[in-house]
Amino acid sequence: MSTQFLSAGVPVYHQIAQVLRRRIEAGEWGQGNQLATEQTLCREFGVSRTTVRHALSLLKREGLLSSQRGVGTRRVGEARPSKYVSNLSDPLHATLDSRPTIVSVELVGAKPAVAAFLQLREGAQVLKLVRMNYLDGEPLSVVESYLPEAMYRAADEFAHRSLHDIMWNDFDLRIAKSIHTVVVGRAEPHVAEMLGIGLGAPVMHVRANTYLQDGRPIRWTDNYFREDRYQYTAEFFWSPPEIPDPVDESSEGQKS
Repeated sequence: MSTQFLSAGVPVYHQIAQVLRRRIEAGEWGQGNQLATEQTLCREFGVSRTTVRHALSLLKREGLLSSQRGVGTRRVGEARPSKYVSNLSDPLHATLDSRPTIVSVELVGAKPAVAAFLQLREGAQVLKLVRMNYLDGEPLSVVESYLPEAMYRAADEFAHRSLHDIMWNDFDLRIAKSIHTVVVGRAEPHVAEMLGIGLGAPVMHVRANTYLQDGRPIRWTDNYFREDRYQYTAEFFWSPPEIPDPVDESSEGQKS
Protein backbone atom coordinates (compact mmCIF):
# COMPACT_ATOMS: atom_id res chain seq x y z
CA MET A 1 0.00 0.00 0.00
CA SER A 2 1.37 3.42 -0.92
CA THR A 3 0.12 6.99 -0.79
CA GLN A 4 -1.37 6.64 -4.27
CA PHE A 5 -4.11 4.46 -2.71
CA LEU A 6 -4.91 6.96 0.05
CA SER A 7 -7.74 9.49 -0.22
CA ALA A 8 -6.88 12.97 -1.41
CA GLY A 9 -7.82 15.80 0.93
CA VAL A 10 -7.55 13.79 4.17
CA PRO A 11 -4.26 14.02 6.11
CA VAL A 12 -2.17 10.96 5.26
CA TYR A 13 -1.22 10.31 8.88
CA HIS A 14 -4.93 10.21 9.83
CA GLN A 15 -5.55 7.57 7.18
CA ILE A 16 -2.56 5.48 8.25
CA ALA A 17 -3.75 5.69 11.87
CA GLN A 18 -7.16 4.49 10.76
CA VAL A 19 -5.65 1.45 9.00
CA LEU A 20 -3.55 0.57 12.04
CA ARG A 21 -6.52 1.10 14.36
CA ARG A 22 -8.59 -1.38 12.36
CA ARG A 23 -5.79 -3.94 12.55
CA ILE A 24 -5.71 -3.57 16.32
CA GLU A 25 -9.49 -3.88 16.62
CA ALA A 26 -9.45 -6.93 14.33
CA GLY A 27 -7.06 -8.66 16.74
CA GLU A 28 -4.11 -8.74 14.35
CA TRP A 29 -2.03 -7.33 17.20
CA GLY A 30 -2.82 -8.85 20.58
CA GLN A 31 -2.41 -6.84 23.77
CA GLY A 32 1.28 -6.44 24.56
CA ASN A 33 2.39 -7.56 21.10
CA GLN A 34 4.95 -5.45 19.30
CA LEU A 35 3.84 -3.65 16.14
CA ALA A 36 5.76 -3.37 12.92
CA THR A 37 8.75 -1.07 13.10
CA GLU A 38 8.53 2.51 11.88
CA GLN A 39 10.83 1.60 8.99
CA THR A 40 8.51 -1.25 7.96
CA LEU A 41 5.47 1.02 8.09
CA CYS A 42 7.31 3.65 6.02
CA ARG A 43 7.94 1.07 3.31
CA GLU A 44 4.39 -0.29 3.45
CA PHE A 45 2.68 3.09 3.08
CA GLY A 46 5.36 4.82 1.03
CA VAL A 47 5.65 7.77 3.42
CA SER A 48 8.28 9.44 5.56
CA ARG A 49 9.09 8.44 9.13
CA THR A 50 7.65 11.77 10.30
CA THR A 51 4.25 10.84 8.82
CA VAL A 52 4.33 7.41 10.45
CA ARG A 53 5.24 8.94 13.81
CA HIS A 54 2.29 11.34 13.56
CA ALA A 55 -0.03 8.35 12.94
CA LEU A 56 1.40 6.39 15.88
CA SER A 57 1.15 9.48 18.08
CA LEU A 58 -2.62 9.63 17.45
CA LEU A 59 -3.03 6.03 18.59
CA LYS A 60 -0.89 6.66 21.67
CA ARG A 61 -3.07 9.61 22.69
CA GLU A 62 -6.11 7.35 22.33
CA GLY A 63 -4.57 4.87 24.78
CA LEU A 64 -4.20 2.07 22.25
CA LEU A 65 -0.40 2.07 21.97
CA SER A 66 2.65 2.81 24.07
CA SER A 67 6.33 3.17 23.25
CA GLN A 68 9.35 2.25 25.35
CA ARG A 69 12.98 2.72 24.42
CA GLY A 70 14.55 -0.62 23.56
CA VAL A 71 11.16 -2.36 23.46
CA GLY A 72 9.30 -0.64 20.64
CA THR A 73 5.65 0.26 20.15
CA ARG A 74 3.09 -2.10 21.64
CA ARG A 75 -0.65 -2.37 22.03
CA VAL A 76 -1.71 -1.57 25.59
CA GLY A 77 -5.45 -1.06 25.77
CA GLU A 78 -8.96 -1.89 24.65
CA ALA A 79 -10.32 1.67 24.75
CA ARG A 80 -12.32 2.91 21.80
CA PRO A 81 -10.59 5.76 19.97
CA SER A 82 -11.40 9.10 21.55
CA LYS A 83 -11.29 10.85 18.19
CA TYR A 84 -14.10 8.72 16.80
CA VAL A 85 -17.74 9.30 17.53
CA SER A 86 -19.97 6.46 18.68
CA ASN A 87 -23.55 7.63 19.08
CA LEU A 88 -26.73 5.92 20.19
CA SER A 89 -28.76 9.08 20.66
CA ASP A 90 -30.05 12.29 19.16
CA PRO A 91 -28.70 14.95 18.92
CA LEU A 92 -25.72 13.53 17.07
CA HIS A 93 -23.15 15.16 19.35
CA ALA A 94 -24.81 14.16 22.63
CA THR A 95 -22.17 11.66 23.74
CA LEU A 96 -19.20 13.82 22.84
CA ASP A 97 -16.98 16.23 24.66
CA SER A 98 -16.94 18.36 21.51
CA ARG A 99 -16.87 22.15 21.57
CA PRO A 100 -19.51 23.94 19.44
CA THR A 101 -18.83 27.39 18.02
CA ILE A 102 -21.36 29.67 16.34
CA VAL A 103 -20.16 30.60 12.86
CA SER A 104 -23.11 32.65 11.64
CA VAL A 105 -26.74 33.53 12.38
CA GLU A 106 -28.62 35.16 9.50
CA LEU A 107 -31.86 35.38 7.58
CA VAL A 108 -31.68 33.83 4.12
CA GLY A 109 -34.04 32.89 1.32
CA ALA A 110 -35.18 29.29 1.72
CA LYS A 111 -33.82 26.94 -0.92
CA PRO A 112 -36.50 24.78 -2.58
CA ALA A 113 -36.07 21.63 -0.45
CA VAL A 114 -36.05 23.60 2.82
CA ALA A 115 -39.06 25.70 1.79
CA ALA A 116 -41.03 22.59 0.86
CA PHE A 117 -40.21 20.92 4.16
CA LEU A 118 -41.12 23.97 6.28
CA GLN A 119 -44.25 24.47 4.16
CA LEU A 120 -43.16 27.92 2.94
CA ARG A 121 -43.00 29.48 -0.48
CA GLU A 122 -39.66 29.13 -2.21
CA GLY A 123 -37.37 32.03 -1.29
CA ALA A 124 -39.26 32.92 1.89
CA GLN A 125 -37.00 34.12 4.68
CA VAL A 126 -35.79 31.54 7.18
CA LEU A 127 -33.22 31.58 9.96
CA LYS A 128 -29.95 29.89 9.02
CA LEU A 129 -27.74 28.91 11.96
CA VAL A 130 -24.26 27.52 11.25
CA ARG A 131 -22.21 25.83 13.95
CA MET A 132 -18.77 24.23 13.94
CA ASN A 133 -17.95 21.41 16.33
CA TYR A 134 -14.36 20.74 17.43
CA LEU A 135 -13.04 17.58 19.04
CA ASP A 136 -9.59 17.61 20.63
CA GLY A 137 -9.00 21.01 19.06
CA GLU A 138 -9.60 19.79 15.48
CA PRO A 139 -12.67 20.27 13.24
CA LEU A 140 -15.22 17.46 13.54
CA SER A 141 -18.41 18.73 11.92
CA VAL A 142 -20.29 21.59 10.31
CA VAL A 143 -23.96 21.86 11.31
CA GLU A 144 -26.33 24.01 9.24
CA SER A 145 -29.86 24.44 10.63
CA TYR A 146 -32.84 26.15 8.99
CA LEU A 147 -35.69 27.35 11.21
CA PRO A 148 -38.71 29.71 11.08
CA GLU A 149 -37.84 33.37 10.64
CA ALA A 150 -39.40 34.30 14.01
CA MET A 151 -36.59 32.54 15.87
CA TYR A 152 -34.10 35.16 14.70
CA ARG A 153 -35.08 37.32 17.68
CA ALA A 154 -33.29 34.78 19.92
CA ALA A 155 -30.03 35.11 17.96
CA ASP A 156 -28.11 36.40 21.00
CA GLU A 157 -29.01 33.24 22.96
CA PHE A 158 -27.66 30.65 20.53
CA ALA A 159 -24.10 30.92 21.81
CA HIS A 160 -25.14 30.28 25.42
CA ARG A 161 -28.04 27.81 25.32
CA SER A 162 -28.98 24.71 23.39
CA LEU A 163 -31.28 25.12 20.43
CA HIS A 164 -33.65 22.57 21.95
CA ASP A 165 -33.91 24.62 25.16
CA ILE A 166 -34.60 27.84 23.25
CA MET A 167 -37.25 26.27 21.04
CA TRP A 168 -38.99 24.57 23.96
CA ASN A 169 -38.92 27.35 26.57
CA ASP A 170 -38.82 30.58 24.56
CA PHE A 171 -41.06 29.69 21.62
CA ASP A 172 -43.24 26.91 23.06
CA LEU A 173 -42.15 24.62 20.22
CA ARG A 174 -42.59 21.10 21.61
CA ILE A 175 -40.27 18.87 19.63
CA ALA A 176 -41.40 15.27 19.30
CA LYS A 177 -39.05 13.50 16.88
CA SER A 178 -36.29 13.79 14.30
CA ILE A 179 -35.76 11.60 11.26
CA HIS A 180 -32.13 11.11 10.24
CA THR A 181 -30.94 10.24 6.76
CA VAL A 182 -27.27 9.18 6.59
CA VAL A 183 -25.31 9.28 3.34
CA VAL A 184 -21.66 9.49 2.34
CA GLY A 185 -21.19 12.51 0.11
CA ARG A 186 -18.53 14.84 -1.22
CA ALA A 187 -17.59 18.07 0.50
CA GLU A 188 -18.86 21.29 -1.05
CA PRO A 189 -16.30 24.14 -1.17
CA HIS A 190 -17.50 25.93 1.99
CA VAL A 191 -17.73 22.67 3.97
CA ALA A 192 -14.30 21.50 2.81
CA GLU A 193 -12.75 24.81 3.86
CA MET A 194 -14.35 24.75 7.32
CA LEU A 195 -13.43 21.11 7.99
CA GLY A 196 -9.89 21.52 6.68
CA ILE A 197 -10.23 18.83 4.01
CA GLY A 198 -9.82 18.75 0.25
CA LEU A 199 -12.55 19.86 -2.15
CA GLY A 200 -14.69 16.82 -2.93
CA ALA A 201 -13.25 14.77 -0.05
CA PRO A 202 -15.73 12.27 1.47
CA VAL A 203 -17.93 13.49 4.30
CA MET A 204 -20.60 11.80 6.37
CA HIS A 205 -23.77 13.79 5.67
CA VAL A 206 -26.54 13.34 8.23
CA ARG A 207 -29.74 15.18 7.40
CA ALA A 208 -32.12 15.59 10.33
CA ASN A 209 -35.75 16.59 9.79
CA THR A 210 -37.41 17.60 13.07
CA TYR A 211 -41.14 17.62 13.86
CA LEU A 212 -43.32 19.02 16.65
CA GLN A 213 -45.75 17.05 18.77
CA ASP A 214 -48.61 18.12 16.51
CA GLY A 215 -46.77 16.78 13.46
CA ARG A 216 -45.66 20.11 12.02
CA PRO A 217 -42.13 20.26 10.52
CA ILE A 218 -39.96 22.77 12.38
CA ARG A 219 -36.24 22.32 11.67
CA TRP A 220 -34.12 21.18 8.75
CA THR A 221 -30.50 20.37 9.66
CA ASP A 222 -27.53 19.28 7.56
CA ASN A 223 -24.67 17.77 9.58
CA TYR A 224 -21.37 17.30 7.74
CA PHE A 225 -18.81 15.14 9.56
CA ARG A 226 -15.21 14.50 8.61
CA GLU A 227 -15.29 10.98 7.23
CA ASP A 228 -11.99 10.07 8.85
CA ARG A 229 -13.21 10.99 12.35
CA TYR A 230 -16.81 9.80 12.51
CA GLN A 231 -18.44 6.48 13.31
CA TYR A 232 -22.22 6.25 13.55
CA THR A 233 -23.77 3.46 15.63
CA ALA A 234 -27.48 2.64 15.65
CA GLU A 235 -29.20 0.26 18.06
CA PHE A 236 -32.25 -1.70 16.96
CA PHE A 237 -34.65 -3.79 19.04
CA TRP A 238 -36.41 -6.73 17.37
CA SER A 239 -39.80 -8.09 18.36
CA PRO A 240 -40.80 -11.72 17.85
CA PRO A 241 -42.38 -12.31 14.45
CA GLU A 242 -46.14 -12.53 14.34
CA ILE A 243 -47.49 -16.08 14.28
CA PRO A 244 -50.21 -16.50 11.63
CA ASP A 245 -53.57 -17.78 12.76
CA PRO A 246 -53.95 -21.51 12.12
CA VAL A 247 -56.04 -22.41 9.10
CA ASP A 248 -59.32 -24.11 9.91
CA GLU A 249 -59.19 -26.95 7.38
CA SER A 250 -62.76 -28.04 8.09
CA SER A 251 -64.18 -24.63 7.26
CA GLU A 252 -61.95 -24.39 4.19
CA GLY A 253 -63.34 -27.68 3.02
CA GLN A 254 -66.91 -26.50 3.50
CA LYS A 255 -66.22 -23.37 1.43
CA SER A 256 -64.97 -25.42 -1.46
